[in-house]
Amino acid sequence: MATIAVLLRNGNATDATVRYALKCSDVSVQITKTPIQIPIPQATPQLIDIGVFRPSITISGVVDGPAMVDTTTSTYEGMQYVSHTPAHTNETPTPSSQNYYIPYKNKLEDVAYAWIADENTDLELELGNATFPLYTTHTHGGSHYHQATSGGIYKVAIQQARFQLNAAKEDRWDFTMQFVCQSRNGVAFPQAQE
Repeated sequence: MATIAVLLRNGNATDATVRYALKCSDVSVQITKTPIQIPIPQATPQLIDIGVFRPSITISGVVDGPAMVDTTTSTYEGMQYVSHTPAHTNETPTPSSQNYYIPYKNKLEDVAYAWIADENTDLELELGNATFPLYTTHTHGGSHYHQATSGGIYKVAIQQARFQLNAAKEDRWDFTMQFVCQSRNGVAFPQAQE
Protein backbone atom coordinates (compact mmCIF):
# COMPACT_ATOMS: atom_id res chain seq x y z
CA MET A 1 0.00 0.00 0.00
CA ALA A 2 1.35 3.39 -0.93
CA THR A 3 0.59 5.22 2.30
CA ILE A 4 -0.03 4.17 5.88
CA ALA A 5 -3.69 3.33 5.55
CA VAL A 6 -4.17 0.70 8.27
CA LEU A 7 -5.00 2.14 11.68
CA LEU A 8 -5.45 0.01 14.81
CA ARG A 9 -6.85 1.48 18.03
CA ASN A 10 -8.38 0.43 21.35
CA GLY A 11 -11.79 2.03 20.98
CA ASN A 12 -13.45 4.34 18.50
CA ALA A 13 -11.66 7.19 16.79
CA THR A 14 -12.43 9.75 19.50
CA ASP A 15 -12.06 7.64 22.67
CA ALA A 16 -9.04 5.46 21.89
CA THR A 17 -6.01 5.74 24.18
CA VAL A 18 -3.68 3.65 22.00
CA ARG A 19 -3.49 4.44 18.28
CA TYR A 20 -1.14 2.71 15.87
CA ALA A 21 -0.51 3.31 12.17
CA LEU A 22 0.77 0.09 10.63
CA LYS A 23 3.03 -0.29 7.59
CA CYS A 24 1.06 -2.98 5.78
CA SER A 25 1.85 -4.54 2.44
CA ASP A 26 -1.20 -6.81 2.35
CA VAL A 27 -4.73 -6.58 3.73
CA SER A 28 -7.44 -9.16 3.17
CA VAL A 29 -11.05 -9.16 4.29
CA GLN A 30 -12.65 -12.60 4.17
CA ILE A 31 -16.30 -13.48 4.65
CA THR A 32 -17.04 -17.18 5.18
CA LYS A 33 -20.34 -18.94 5.37
CA THR A 34 -21.16 -22.47 6.48
CA PRO A 35 -24.48 -23.71 5.19
CA ILE A 36 -25.49 -27.11 6.57
CA GLN A 37 -25.49 -30.05 4.19
CA ILE A 38 -27.64 -33.00 5.26
CA PRO A 39 -26.83 -36.19 3.36
CA ILE A 40 -29.83 -38.36 2.45
CA PRO A 41 -29.33 -41.98 1.38
CA GLN A 42 -29.87 -42.50 -2.34
CA ALA A 43 -31.01 -38.90 -2.82
CA THR A 44 -29.52 -35.49 -3.31
CA PRO A 45 -28.37 -33.83 -0.08
CA GLN A 46 -30.52 -31.16 1.51
CA LEU A 47 -29.02 -27.72 2.07
CA ILE A 48 -30.01 -25.55 5.01
CA ASP A 49 -28.79 -21.98 4.84
CA ILE A 50 -29.79 -19.81 7.79
CA GLY A 51 -27.55 -16.87 6.92
CA VAL A 52 -24.71 -17.52 9.39
CA PHE A 53 -21.45 -15.86 8.32
CA ARG A 54 -18.06 -15.06 9.85
CA PRO A 55 -15.96 -12.15 8.59
CA SER A 56 -12.23 -11.99 9.33
CA ILE A 57 -9.33 -9.72 8.42
CA THR A 58 -5.64 -10.52 7.92
CA ILE A 59 -2.99 -7.81 7.69
CA SER A 60 0.72 -8.21 7.08
CA GLY A 61 3.59 -5.81 6.79
CA VAL A 62 6.85 -4.64 8.28
CA VAL A 63 7.78 -3.11 11.63
CA ASP A 64 11.14 -1.65 12.60
CA GLY A 65 13.19 -3.80 14.95
CA PRO A 66 14.58 -1.29 17.46
CA ALA A 67 12.98 1.87 18.79
CA MET A 68 14.19 5.16 17.32
CA VAL A 69 16.89 6.85 19.37
CA ASP A 70 17.37 9.87 17.10
CA THR A 71 16.53 12.90 19.27
CA THR A 72 16.33 15.26 16.29
CA THR A 73 13.04 13.77 15.07
CA SER A 74 9.63 13.94 16.72
CA THR A 75 9.01 10.66 18.49
CA TYR A 76 7.00 9.26 21.39
CA GLU A 77 8.50 6.29 23.25
CA GLY A 78 10.77 5.68 20.27
CA MET A 79 7.94 5.80 17.72
CA GLN A 80 7.36 8.29 14.95
CA TYR A 81 3.82 9.43 14.42
CA VAL A 82 1.52 10.54 11.65
CA SER A 83 -1.45 12.87 11.99
CA HIS A 84 -4.82 11.52 10.88
CA THR A 85 -8.31 12.99 10.82
CA PRO A 86 -10.81 10.20 11.48
CA ALA A 87 -13.51 9.34 9.00
CA HIS A 88 -16.87 11.01 9.51
CA THR A 89 -19.17 8.45 11.13
CA ASN A 90 -22.15 8.52 13.40
CA GLU A 91 -19.69 8.13 16.32
CA THR A 92 -17.49 11.03 15.22
CA PRO A 93 -19.72 13.77 13.79
CA THR A 94 -17.00 16.43 14.16
CA PRO A 95 -13.65 14.64 13.89
CA SER A 96 -10.40 16.29 14.87
CA SER A 97 -6.87 15.33 13.88
CA GLN A 98 -5.09 12.78 16.10
CA ASN A 99 -1.64 11.23 16.28
CA TYR A 100 -1.17 7.60 15.28
CA TYR A 101 2.16 6.06 16.26
CA ILE A 102 4.22 3.78 14.03
CA PRO A 103 5.21 0.98 16.41
CA TYR A 104 8.48 -0.90 16.47
CA LYS A 105 8.45 -4.68 16.87
CA ASN A 106 8.51 -4.98 20.69
CA LYS A 107 5.88 -2.23 21.09
CA LEU A 108 3.46 -3.94 18.69
CA GLU A 109 4.18 -7.36 20.22
CA ASP A 110 3.60 -6.02 23.76
CA VAL A 111 0.23 -4.50 22.87
CA ALA A 112 -0.79 -7.68 21.03
CA TYR A 113 -0.15 -9.68 24.21
CA ALA A 114 -2.09 -7.17 26.29
CA TRP A 115 -5.07 -7.04 23.91
CA ILE A 116 -5.21 -10.83 23.45
CA ALA A 117 -5.17 -11.38 27.22
CA ASP A 118 -7.82 -8.73 27.96
CA GLU A 119 -11.38 -9.78 27.22
CA ASN A 120 -12.71 -6.24 27.68
CA THR A 121 -10.67 -4.41 25.04
CA ASP A 122 -12.77 -3.09 22.16
CA LEU A 123 -10.48 -2.87 19.15
CA GLU A 124 -11.20 -1.01 15.95
CA LEU A 125 -9.38 -1.37 12.64
CA GLU A 126 -9.67 1.41 10.04
CA LEU A 127 -8.68 0.47 6.51
CA GLY A 128 -8.08 3.10 3.83
CA ASN A 129 -10.53 5.94 3.29
CA ALA A 130 -13.41 5.08 5.62
CA THR A 131 -15.48 8.22 5.12
CA PHE A 132 -19.12 7.60 6.06
CA PRO A 133 -21.68 8.33 4.75
CA LEU A 134 -20.94 9.40 1.21
CA TYR A 135 -24.34 8.93 -0.33
CA THR A 136 -27.88 8.02 0.65
CA THR A 137 -30.37 5.79 -1.12
CA HIS A 138 -34.09 5.82 -0.44
CA THR A 139 -35.82 2.45 -0.54
CA HIS A 140 -39.17 1.09 0.61
CA GLY A 141 -39.95 3.85 3.06
CA GLY A 142 -36.50 4.48 4.52
CA SER A 143 -33.06 5.87 3.86
CA HIS A 144 -29.89 3.80 3.75
CA TYR A 145 -26.41 5.24 4.09
CA HIS A 146 -23.52 3.63 2.25
CA GLN A 147 -19.74 3.89 2.35
CA ALA A 148 -18.81 4.49 -1.25
CA THR A 149 -15.06 4.39 -0.69
CA SER A 150 -12.90 1.27 -0.67
CA GLY A 151 -12.15 1.63 3.04
CA GLY A 152 -14.02 0.80 6.20
CA ILE A 153 -14.07 0.63 9.98
CA TYR A 154 -14.30 -2.78 11.64
CA LYS A 155 -14.78 -3.86 15.26
CA VAL A 156 -12.17 -6.60 15.67
CA ALA A 157 -10.59 -9.03 18.12
CA ILE A 158 -7.06 -10.37 17.64
CA GLN A 159 -7.04 -14.05 16.83
CA GLN A 160 -3.32 -14.42 16.09
CA ALA A 161 -0.20 -12.25 15.84
CA ARG A 162 3.02 -13.46 14.20
CA PHE A 163 6.43 -11.78 14.04
CA GLN A 164 9.19 -13.11 11.77
CA LEU A 165 12.84 -12.07 11.46
CA ASN A 166 14.39 -12.78 8.07
CA ALA A 167 18.08 -13.16 7.24
CA ALA A 168 19.78 -9.98 5.96
CA LYS A 169 16.88 -7.85 7.29
CA GLU A 170 17.77 -7.80 10.99
CA ASP A 171 16.68 -4.17 11.39
CA ARG A 172 13.02 -4.94 10.68
CA TRP A 173 10.50 -7.70 11.25
CA ASP A 174 7.68 -9.03 9.11
CA PHE A 175 4.38 -9.29 10.97
CA THR A 176 0.98 -10.84 10.33
CA MET A 177 -2.11 -10.24 12.43
CA GLN A 178 -5.37 -12.12 12.07
CA PHE A 179 -8.63 -10.71 13.41
CA VAL A 180 -12.16 -11.94 13.71
CA CYS A 181 -14.53 -9.05 13.19
CA GLN A 182 -18.03 -7.75 12.95
CA SER A 183 -19.38 -6.61 9.61
CA ARG A 184 -17.92 -3.39 8.27
CA ASN A 185 -19.46 -0.30 9.87
CA GLY A 186 -22.31 0.85 7.64
CA VAL A 187 -23.22 -2.48 6.02
CA ALA A 188 -26.96 -2.60 5.38
CA PHE A 189 -28.50 -6.06 5.75
CA PRO A 190 -31.73 -6.99 3.98
CA GLN A 191 -34.83 -6.99 6.16
CA ALA A 192 -36.02 -10.43 7.28
CA GLN A 193 -39.04 -11.71 5.37
CA GLU A 194 -42.18 -12.09 7.47
